[in-house]
Amino acid sequence: MDISSIYARQKDNALQINQLYNLNDSVSTISIVLPTGLIHPDPDTKKYTKKGKLTYEVIGEGKQILLVDSATFAIADTSDNRNFLSHNWTFNAPSGKGYFIKATYSVPGIPDDFLLLEYFNKKNHFSQSWYRFQYESGDFLSGNITAYSQPLRLVTEDSTTKTFLVKLYSRNFPVPIPPFVEQSRAPFNYSPDSTFRLELKNGKSAYFVPGQTGFYFFQSDTTLTIGPSLFRMNSGFPKVTQHSLMRDALRYITSAKEFQQLYTCPIPKVAVDSFWIANAGRPDIATELIRKYYQRVETANKLYTSFTDGWKTDRGMIFIIIGKPSRVYRSFSQEVWIYGEYDDPRALRFYFDKAKNPFTENDYVLARYDYYKSVWYQNVQMWRQ
Repeated sequence: MDISSIYARQKDNALQINQLYNLNDSVSTISIVLPTGLIHPDPDTKKYTKKGKLTYEVIGEGKQILLVDSATFAIADTSDNRNFLSHNWTFNAPSGKGYFIKATYSVPGIPDDFLLLEYFNKKNHFSQSWYRFQYESGDFLSGNITAYSQPLRLVTEDSTTKTFLVKLYSRNFPVPIPPFVEQSRAPFNYSPDSTFRLELKNGKSAYFVPGQTGFYFFQSDTTLTIGPSLFRMNSGFPKVTQHSLMRDALRYITSAKEFQQLYTCPIPKVAVDSFWIANAGRPDIATELIRKYYQRVETANKLYTSFTDGWKTDRGMIFIIIGKPSRVYRSFSQEVWIYGEYDDPRALRFYFDKAKNPFTENDYVLARYDYYKSVWYQNVQMWRQ
């Protein structure tokens, strides 16, 4: 499926998922955040209304691709706040499969559609889509990523009593190796850094505080490596607001010696500023490069975060250094990025295979080849002027 428009959209015009969870073995529900960039208040009511047409398809995984449910309907959602307009609906999705839900949203007067394509696993009752995280206010966390130490509880539509062993993995994962270096990813160490227990009664747990960064893995059956996860990211995420993290993100465009020298500087801000000014030659050019580089880091965090920050993934690495691909195609097992025309044999292609990862469905590993070497160094050098 062509998902190029997901990567092409600006943040104010993006179609984003707010919640996706299962109501029972037959039906699931989804809430999406509608594009806000073109919303204007009604002159009479002063409220913000977004009118458009929504088309969705639910596509089942298996030997034979199956269209499970689909519909098209007109919507007109109203809110007092222009920054958040959402729409939700239920759809058929029988248990026992993995699915894609594909939603296309069109707005009168806008030539291009807005697209969402989200995978969810309904193969068993332990998967992420059976659970949500709720604040003390009653609001729900959008997805399963947070950058704050606020109390949360685990909530499910399944009312049976469950006891979870919660495993915290608080680790600093390394940045991926360059795309031309063929090397297998090291096996994950499943021994947790700490644990605690959490009991669900009537589908709700007690509140807990994810105070430590890392990811929390919830297991009701410890003999199976399956369960929901909560990712606790650094403060300010998806933005990179800490100078130490800004320094870390320079690893892609520095040599090993240069990177080590950056770490010898006791003040991370001085290290970051001096690197960009030294390579740009002028402060104004350095400022523009900093803005562009860390904007890509932020976008990578929004799109590719898995068990680690999005900028530290294979897709994040390619996006930051080479930029937005011309076309992107996704299947149940792979994502293909194309730089250039689709039919051009000279077009640059990157193949990302979906990894079997018990913590996330957003983990993709790049197939590495030696012929990426020249294009990699060319793009690195562009960042270094």
